[in-house]
Amino acid sequence: KQYQFVSVHSCGEIRRLYPQKCPDHGDQHIVLDTQDSQRAQNFKWRCYICGWSTRVSYYQNCGCDYVPPSVDDPDDDKMYTTVHRAGSTYYPHYLTTVNLHTSGIGHLRGNEDGSRKAFAKHLGLTDLPLQAVNMNEGIEGAEIDDDRKIEVYQTESEVNSLADAEEWLRKNGEIDSQTVGETIQDLIDLDASEDSTEMVDAGDELLQYVLSLEELTAHNLDDLEKDARDEGFPRKADKIATYEGDLERLGLRNVRVIEDFPVQTFVYGYTRGGREEDEAQLNAFSQNASSGDGTPIFVDTSETEATQFDLDPTKVLLWLAVNIPETSNKRAVRGDITLPTLPEDPEGADIERARSIIEEMSRAEQWAFLLNHLDPVDGYGRFEISSDDTVEGQVTKYVFEMLHTLSHILLKQASTISGFDRTNLSEFLFPRALSVVIYTNNREEFNIGGMTTMVEQQLDDLLGQAKAHGNECMMDPVCSQRDGACLSCLHVSEISCSYFNQVLCRDYLFGSRPNTDRDIEGFWRL
Repeated sequence: KQYQFVSVHSCGEIRRLYPQKCPDHGDQHIVLDTQDSQRAQNFKWRCYICGWSTRVSYYQNCGCDYVPPSVDDPDDDKMYTTVHRAGSTYYPHYLTTVNLHTSGIGHLRGNEDGSRKAFAKHLGLTDLPLQAVNMNEGIEGAEIDDDRKIEVYQTESEVNSLADAEEWLRKNGEIDSQTVGETIQDLIDLDASEDSTEMVDAGDELLQYVLSLEELTAHNLDDLEKDARDEGFPRKADKIATYEGDLERLGLRNVRVIEDFPVQTFVYGYTRGGREEDEAQLNAFSQNASSGDGTPIFVDTSETEATQFDLDPTKVLLWLAVNIPETSNKRAVRGDITLPTLPEDPEGADIERARSIIEEMSRAEQWAFLLNHLDPVDGYGRFEISSDDTVEGQVTKYVFEMLHTLSHILLKQASTISGFDRTNLSEFLFPRALSVVIYTNNREEFNIGGMTTMVEQQLDDLLGQAKAHGNECMMDPVCSQRDGACLSCLHVSEISCSYFNQVLCRDYLFGSRPNTDRDIEGFWRL
């Protein structure tokens, strides 16, 4: 019989327990006697024939030099014995992306040109397909005539370049609108220098989001309503038509069903004893696990059904203005766009005034403010920012934690409605697009249509239950006094969460309770 215990260390070492020999009967009749204890120090090897026994010797030092950064005293980082199936013996490290493999798109990934095209689409500056976006396109639809620029360059003595020719045409009224590229340059205040990846990283996320809108088989509520009427189901169509009010109440601008959401997961290594980078050493998989040269990375791809929820940027900006006063400070914000000023304890009239100001902002201005202040978030939900005291740091924290919390609440409620088990649903976030995707993580070659049925027939139930029950936790008031997130309210399976249940808090949606040290106005309370 195989015993179930092993000794592990944070460096990645794993060792079995070595049985001792009975002086009279050798090692053929040795059994592991746990003495009904969970502690290895109480285990004994016992001879099944004569009853001879001795304590189990288990490793305390694996002989390596590795000490986790989080450990102050190296003596505290010893090997420990546990069940070999325990989660702490093996934490896989993986990255999940949207596998948008449309032909001809690859050259747009990871470069500034692709990023600017994605910005143009997301800011609503052009109606052209992503690949056809032209930075010289006039915002009002007037194209800049290259032949005319060449003519001006050749005929006007004060014009020394094509750029000068373009400026000459604008000054003389032949170009009466800004170009897409100029508008992006005016609105987006992200570093695009050679040593910085800020612009490229932000654009690459938006590129994936824009491609998901253009290339995937998706149906929004208008499409589903029209299909129901065309197929002769007027009652279903009438019900779908009522969902707009539910979206409005929860601050959503769109919900769509995706039939072929392409998920790609890369498993690149593992840790033991801890998952965080300061708790354990990340180990690559052995080359013996692969037939090729180099370090193996295991990849899993699938196309599955999903539901995508997009938040309304107008309501998100109002929520930020209420919670972060510095967003109205021209010297504190990034770029030229600010949010309206609100008193410390705003009343209804103050909030409505701020709402009207934000609604008067153009779509491009609204998104530009968000993009200028959203820093990147890595796979552990940590923020790559110098200080949480900056406007960027605060906006990133508020937006990401609210979006991630919303994702978990929707996922848990969807599992009760869609017919999928909670562990069969996963999340994918586009933070800079204020978008959440809940998808089925099954590996079947067909879709059962559970997501479509859920949106068509029970979207009002899903959203209503999310708001009515999302703030319930059997661990309150302890949970709300601490992080506002625990296994009873927000945590889901690590298979389902891209960020390992980090950076979650119900306060961002429902507001802080009086018995906490946080003072957050909830997104769903405005």
